[in-house]
Amino acid sequence: MTDWVIGLLGGVLVLVTAADIFRSLLVPRANTRVLRVGPVLTALMFAGWQAVANRIPRPRLRQTVRASLAPLMLVLMLMVWTALLILGFGLVFWAERGSFQPALPTIGDAIYAAGSAFSTLGVNGRVHGYPTRMAVLVCSVAGLAIVTVVATFVISIQSGYGRRETLVLRLESHVTLPPAGIAILETYAREGIKDRLGPFFEAWELWAAEIAISHRAFPILLFFRSNDERCEWLAALGAVLDAAALLDASVADPPDTARAGAHFVLRTGARMLGDMAAQFAVGGVEPDDLADPARFRRHRERLAGVGYALVPDEQAAFAAYETRRRSYAAALAMLGSRLHIDVDQRTGDAPDSEPLQ
Repeated sequence: MTDWVIGLLGGVLVLVTAADIFRSLLVPRANTRVLRVGPVLTALMFAGWQAVANRIPRPRLRQTVRASLAPLMLVLMLMVWTALLILGFGLVFWAERGSFQPALPTIGDAIYAAGSAFSTLGVNGRVHGYPTRMAVLVCSVAGLAIVTVVATFVISIQSGYGRRETLVLRLESHVTLPPAGIAILETYAREGIKDRLGPFFEAWELWAAEIAISHRAFPILLFFRSNDERCEWLAALGAVLDAAALLDASVADPPDTARAGAHFVLRTGARMLGDMAAQFAVGGVEPDDLADPARFRRHRERLAGVGYALVPDEQAAFAAYETRRRSYAAALAMLGSRLHIDVDQRTGDAPDSEPLQ
């Protein structure tokens, strides 16, 4: 293979890798063209890692192992990008090895020189010829740029994760775990703060919109787990949407802000889940409890028990509830299956879980 072909291959590798970094870290939307390091790592690691974690009997250790995958994937992704860039520049340097003094005897020496330039340590000896000098400068600037971009990216990931988990942690303190829509409505009734359901739903509506933006821009956030496996972020959203659907379909006289908040969080949450399921989920999963009249009747009894005035026509209320759940339940189940998150725990019929050990 002639030197110019090797140099061309190296240049193409550098450009393709730089394009993947640009699309993954800087462009605020997902893209699937050409090279994507993140999806490849996900396909190679995610299923096996989750299978191993699921075999761990201790809940706290199991969740720690699950949560460690996303940071590991992030580090590996950055390492692969760096290695590809250094390899690409190494091929370019090898093609121009005659311009280096002392000369580069092997392709390994060329890759080492590229790594030294990339890390801004510089190359040994002198470099002749403006094209080769320019390649060395571009390699050094690329190294500095990667450090800056990665630092910004990590901050963005931490910020997105923190914003996502804030409301999830608040929900943990409001209801027993696993979270359930019926439990949310019961809690607000028992505490005498049903008038605060409107602000509660509004906060989750804004949360869903932020998650739709941040998790589509940085898909690796999907794989960052919540602190407690009994209150994963996706199951928490399912519980909130169930609460909104129950209130909107069954309660006859909720505060105006609560009914409006329920409408809006259902619309925003359903759209967010639908967009994310279309982009990230594979295959369709229908939830088993989409149309369960017995469970719905038990929920109505519990609502009446804490003082909610119910819509008299149970069949009409059930039809309205089923319609509202249909807007988000399938997408929620698809994402839960894709991410190995148990979203069925939100039904509220199971006894409370034991504390994590």
